[in-house]
Amino acid sequence: MKAFKFKIKRPSKVVVAKFDNTLDLTRELYNCALQERIGAYQEHQISLNYYSQANQLAEVKECRPEFHNLHSQILQDVLKRLEKTFKAFFGRVKRGEKAGFPSFKGKNWFNSFTFPQSGFRLDGNNLHLSKIGKVKIHLSQKMMGKVKTCTIKKEVSGWFVIFTVETEKALLEKTGFQVGIDAGIENFMTLSNGEQIENFKYFESSQKELKRKQRSVSRKKKGSQSRKDAVLQLRKTHEKIKHQRNDFAHKVSTRLVTDFDLIAIEDLNIKAMSRGILSKQIHDVAWNSFFQKLEYKAENAGKSVVEARSAAGSRSAPVSACPRSAYRRSSQSSCRRGSRPTLRAVRAAPPKRDSRWTQRALSVLR
Repeated sequence: MKAFKFKIKRPSKVVVAKFDNTLDLTRELYNCALQERIGAYQEHQISLNYYSQANQLAEVKECRPEFHNLHSQILQDVLKRLEKTFKAFFGRVKRGEKAGFPSFKGKNWFNSFTFPQSGFRLDGNNLHLSKIGKVKIHLSQKMMGKVKTCTIKKEVSGWFVIFTVETEKALLEKTGFQVGIDAGIENFMTLSNGEQIENFKYFESSQKELKRKQRSVSRKKKGSQSRKDAVLQLRKTHEKIKHQRNDFAHKVSTRLVTDFDLIAIEDLNIKAMSRGILSKQIHDVAWNSFFQKLEYKAENAGKSVVEARSAAGSRSAPVSACPRSAYRRSSQSSCRRGSRPTLRAVRAAPPKRDSRWTQRALSVLR
């Protein structure tokens, strides 16, 4: 499976209004379904699931006509999203991790809806969406494979569509080379052949601009239009930093997968390390996002990515040296609201408008 993200070209005011209305109604349904699960367990010790709540959708539509304006599978996907959230929650509880109970979604924390199987059709650069209309998208790359889902997402810079596509593996020619990766902070990484890849520190280099825009937000009166405009400018800067990180990670991961048949990475406990004194630098370097991109690209290209434990055999132990490059890291190297309505209440209540080389890598390569 592969995801393709394209920007929607200048959607009309009518389409934008329908997008916003869909987000409002789906967010309301999500919050009501969550409250119903909580209430059912607290009052009757009953655990609800997707099917028990999906069976109520027809009744919801009868009492709330505005839900007829949404494709049925969009509503079903909202309940499936909540189901996945609870499964992830119980999985963290079972593993003994910090659980983090599912939370209600505010207006700025629910920004997408999905057509999981049907309700959309792509004709060239025209996307037809059921009960919404036709929009034009900027097809920046060609999609090869069967489109499975279509997600509409609202971001700071506009509206985007994300297609999940079932593709075949695009196997790359074998090079016969292997490499080990030593992740760091001073340098983004050091390869076992001695090459060092620079860490551009996008967040750190943008601190001056971020501080200026944050001060601008603080000076504005809460609820005023000028404050909303200042918040928008601040969010645009954060989005730019995110795009810079993603672009850099994609380019480096693609190059590594193209040049090497086997890549050994350090088995880092990134979550634990991000709580330390270097937490800001670790979040800025974004190892987890890079490793995820590296792994899925290697799998798709028929290459291999293996994890090697640190010299001390612990996920959280720091690594002192890379055996092939004799590179020794500096001290900055990696050590890797009130009551809410129930689902049934949504039938009568009006919609609200409220918002992730070790010293043993050599042995792995051999």
